Amino acid sequence: MPSIRALLDPRAIAVIGASQQPGRGTSVVANLRDAGFKGGVFAVNPRYTDVLGTRCYPSVQELPDTVDCIVIAIPARAACDVLEQAFARGIRAAIVLAGGFEDDAQNGPLGTRLKALVQQGMCICGPNCFGVVNVKTGMVAFNGVVPKPLQQGPVALVSQSGSLGNFAFGPLIRDRKVGFSYFVSCGNQAGATIEDYAEYFVADPEVKIVAAIVEDLKNPRKLERVAAAARQQGKPMVFVHVGRSAAGQVMTRSHTGALAGNAEILSAFLRRCGIVQAASYDEFVETIALFAQLRRDGEASSDVVLVSGSGGGAALAADHLDAAGLKLAKLHASTEDRLRAVLPELGAVTNPIDATGAVFYDPGIMTRLLDAVLSDPGKPIVAVAVNAGPAPHDRMRRIASAIADAARPAKRAIVAYQVSPLGPLDAELVAMLHAAEIPLLLGVASTIEALRHIAQLHDFSARPPGEAAAPGARAAGWDFWEARRALTESGVAIVDARIVKSEEGAIAALRAFAGPVAIKATAPGLLHKSDIGCVWLNCATDAEVAAAYREVVANAQRAGFADVQILVQPMVAGLAEAYAGIIDDPLYGPAIVVGLGGIFVELLNDTAIEMAPLGKDDALRMILRLKASPVLLGARGRAAGDIDALATFLVRLSHFALANTGQFRALDLNPIIVKPAGEGVMAVDIAIDRGDPPTQAHE
Repeated sequence: MPSIRALLDPRAIAVIGASQQPGRGTSVVANLRDAGFKGGVFAVNPRYTDVLGTRCYPSVQELPDTVDCIVIAIPARAACDVLEQAFARGIRAAIVLAGGFEDDAQNGPLGTRLKALVQQGMCICGPNCFGVVNVKTGMVAFNGVVPKPLQQGPVALVSQSGSLGNFAFGPLIRDRKVGFSYFVSCGNQAGATIEDYAEYFVADPEVKIVAAIVEDLKNPRKLERVAAAARQQGKPMVFVHVGRSAAGQVMTRSHTGALAGNAEILSAFLRRCGIVQAASYDEFVETIALFAQLRRDGEASSDVVLVSGSGGGAALAADHLDAAGLKLAKLHASTEDRLRAVLPELGAVTNPIDATGAVFYDPGIMTRLLDAVLSDPGKPIVAVAVNAGPAPHDRMRRIASAIADAARPAKRAIVAYQVSPLGPLDAELVAMLHAAEIPLLLGVASTIEALRHIAQLHDFSARPPGEAAAPGARAAGWDFWEARRALTESGVAIVDARIVKSEEGAIAALRAFAGPVAIKATAPGLLHKSDIGCVWLNCATDAEVAAAYREVVANAQRAGFADVQILVQPMVAGLAEAYAGIIDDPLYGPAIVVGLGGIFVELLNDTAIEMAPLGKDDALRMILRLKASPVLLGARGRAAGDIDALATFLVRLSHFALANTGQFRALDLNPIIVKPAGEGVMAVDIAIDRGDPPTQAHE
């Protein structure tokens, strides 16, 4: 990675457009000076001989040969000329602060010129970015306010949004003493991408946490490889996806496309990679603070002990813990006995632990309380509430000192949190906690959500390598019969069917199936058949079949479908209806969606999604994530459905999806009849959206 190394760790840097007036270039020169960058710093501006005491050259051509990175702080129209001049003289790294690289009538398509430089080997950060901070070297080629002094440490952050990145970087260093190695505002990623920066960060032995604020990815396959390397080294990767609700999601006319857009697929992809994904920006910031300082050298369960001097505060934290799916640790009887000897009469020795207001007047209570909890054989995570704001007394500092004293010898996961997310913070209190390797988190909701990721990270690291996909059948075409053949050959159970062209043919199918049948109209583009009267169920006699045939043909034609065929299928009985589908994302590949089926699939919007291929455990976890899973599991005295068979169905569908990658946009199997445990499952409908133009091969 020689070019990206020049971008992130240059020998000498030149700022194009710096001046003696306030501006982006001048800000970069000031930041480099104030951070003590040891490399060479130069300015380029024909109007000056120096900028803030930094030597200024009239042009790029006259810069010293040591310059291996330039910062472009001039408008887009002039930027391309300078970049091309720099490239011609051997400079291979550039930070482009300006935006506006759309096609320009006077100078030609600027974006195309920028891409041409990238293709020739120039490593470009941006355009439309704040720049790069290398805390280790003081290389603050950054147009924005940075904290002083910088705090070096294990976090590397890359953000497509410069502002959102800086709102995390600055306060975490300034207020909570969280150390960083790098902060990159990567902007529009015309050159170097989030995946490229992440690769560089993971390869740096001083980086222990890689964080990213993502709007979109450019090279998911590379990120997959980088994430695997990070897991091998025990380096957590933490992402937050912004713009999840924006227009531009991949939507199709199928159920699958309506239920799974870009945001859901990106989430599934990050899970497959073992990357922690925060659900909100606040959760993202607190997770960085947690992982940056959390001790991971000792054993710990994923259960949590909550300690508070406020009964109401303890109850509030317990509420959030339950909502996050975490468990309150069950304390050992010996631990509870020790707590009874420590706490006042009104204190609660069960978890959550209410130490009462007495703890603020006698910090020794906190010391003895934590000694008891930290010796619990269950090794839970311990979260202690503090008030970290400046106060006219030092009671909270004494509490913080007691927490630090108890934590130092414990080698256990212990976290301090403030119920309120609001500052300012007491710097001395923060320093006490920091010295004892105790993360300080802000906001009870974000704290609990961050704690959830400790268990998730453990699951990621313990997860075996993904299963290789079994060979799946490939469809030669996408009419109903060819799709059914390929699915069936892949082991996906699809009900038998016949296409008929007359009432007599429908009656003959009834007799061949020797039982009640379903009569359905099929036509290109016809998806929601029941909405327009194109499905008749449980037709058991010749007369019922003939009437159904006439009715569905008439209804389909009335709805404007001319090329109508009639499908006859045997009725399949079961306990419940499920739904499964494939969405083949052009960037991330095929994903599998599962939910409760039938006519309510889009109304309930209760689905789980994961990337193909699935293992059996993956499929079972998907089913159990559904809010409606009790319907399938046999709630309230109902018989249990064949969940094992449904999981196998999903695994085989995922293999089929991989075998047919790029052949369609989405595929639906709805409904899937779930029979009693041990009796299997059976899909009774197939719908395919082939993409451009959207067409339906069949239901």
